[in-house]
Amino acid sequence: MRIGNKRGLQFATALLSCMAGFAGPASAQSSDLVVNSAVAPSTLDPAWACGLQEISFLQNFYVRLVQNGTAEGPEGTGAVDYSKIEPYLAKSWEVSEDGLVYTFHLKEGYTFESGKPVDADAVRYSLQRVLDMAGCGRFFLTDGHIDPVIFKSIEAVDPLTVEITLNKPNGNMLGDLATHAASIVDPSIVEANGGVTPGQPNEYMAANVTESGPFLLDSYTANQNARLVANPAFAGEAPASKAINVNWITALPTLLLQARTGQADITFGLAKQAVKTMVSNAGTRVIAYSSPFAQQMILPNTKAPWNNKLFRQAVAHAVPYESIVSRVAYGYGTQYYGPIPPSLPGFNAELSKPVPFDLDRAKDLIAESGVATPVDVEVMIQEGDATQQQLATILQSTWKDLGITLKIRVAPAAEFQDLSQGHRVQSLMRLDGPGVFEVGYYWGYDAVCGNPNNLTECCNKDMDALIQRLRASSDPVERQTIMDQATEIWRADYPKILFFEDQPVVVLSDAVTKFTFSPLPDYRYWAK
Repeated sequence: MRIGNKRGLQFATALLSCMAGFAGPASAQSSDLVVNSAVAPSTLDPAWACGLQEISFLQNFYVRLVQNGTAEGPEGTGAVDYSKIEPYLAKSWEVSEDGLVYTFHLKEGYTFESGKPVDADAVRYSLQRVLDMAGCGRFFLTDGHIDPVIFKSIEAVDPLTVEITLNKPNGNMLGDLATHAASIVDPSIVEANGGVTPGQPNEYMAANVTESGPFLLDSYTANQNARLVANPAFAGEAPASKAINVNWITALPTLLLQARTGQADITFGLAKQAVKTMVSNAGTRVIAYSSPFAQQMILPNTKAPWNNKLFRQAVAHAVPYESIVSRVAYGYGTQYYGPIPPSLPGFNAELSKPVPFDLDRAKDLIAESGVATPVDVEVMIQEGDATQQQLATILQSTWKDLGITLKIRVAPAAEFQDLSQGHRVQSLMRLDGPGVFEVGYYWGYDAVCGNPNNLTECCNKDMDALIQRLRASSDPVERQTIMDQATEIWRADYPKILFFEDQPVVVLSDAVTKFTFSPLPDYRYWAK
């Protein structure tokens, strides 16, 4: 499952004139860490959550078998390290030589808020629930191996031992078990409130949590605010903050104002242009991080004129990348060209150098391609996405001299989703990235022949074979060799345009003393 942008964030002149306030939860206290974000979650169920907003919030209430590590980040902060897997509920594990059986040994002392133990039965129930419900969580948990589902069995050997058997090796199995989809829920609460209906969401779990992790949900008003408090019974390391007040603010001028004045300690979701106005603001810090989400133009390789490789190569050379990073991303973007974003483990900078902007080369390639010009091309962008509009307008102007007339189709969110996932557009733009931060998973839907989620519709049999080898391997040296070979194949095909890897920006007040960044935020490491 990919994670894409749900809506664009626009910057308007009203930013500086809007003085609107925002009332947090009635239980909020002045000592609470205040976190403001632009988009609220639509569900709290780890088995059903798909998007960045849902995952970022709900995962903080649950423990999982394993977790990702952390590393040093910019300006004294930290950052998630997706190349590291560390114990969480599991204190240790073994993997059979054939890579099919994973045996986890659990720590003692973990309990749900109900007081019931977080034991092997709860783990088995939680993982099986995700598989049976067959929502987005199943795609994350199985690494996209759903036809057939890669899990053969999940057994509670004894109260502190869980055994997972697969029907084929999966080199990223531990990474999948670190995702929100592997969160351990309280079976007794779920069963008392609707249980599990295959293929259907659970209404109770969509609006409630059954805490097993570092935080309890003290109060929650959908689409407005929530207050989290540290779980006093949590057997793991206590979170850095005793209480966190989360506000979801859709009025972007208000979001900016509260960041500027220090009403918010941590702010996510500001448009890049708005962020630039905060750089010299007293009392705050603007920090950019890396994240494997790329602004891109998808060129379905089975549709004319994109079914011509030389024509795809030509337009790749007809993009003013440096100007785009400066004018559109306001400097918060990283140029590259390859199937692995710079922030994913396995990226090889030497093999992924940006495509040079060269209009003369583009003209020669078009002539060589045999595609008759002038030629009309339509690109779909999402309504309200200012970044996509800017990118499309730049290409429209640049490509005119090449004999390419770029027509811009603006689609509302629902239509955009329907047409793009239905492969019913000639080309489209989107900010897109993986739901599991690992190359094998990413390529599983972004480059595999015949996969309905492969919107680029690229199909290279040699790369397909490499992807299958990569997904079965857990050897670091072998995996890097495979990724390098696949990168060279992918680059030679020019399957799509990559404008830049987006650099998410967070605004921190000077009151913040601890912060670790993750594309899917983990509140445990935040404090003031």
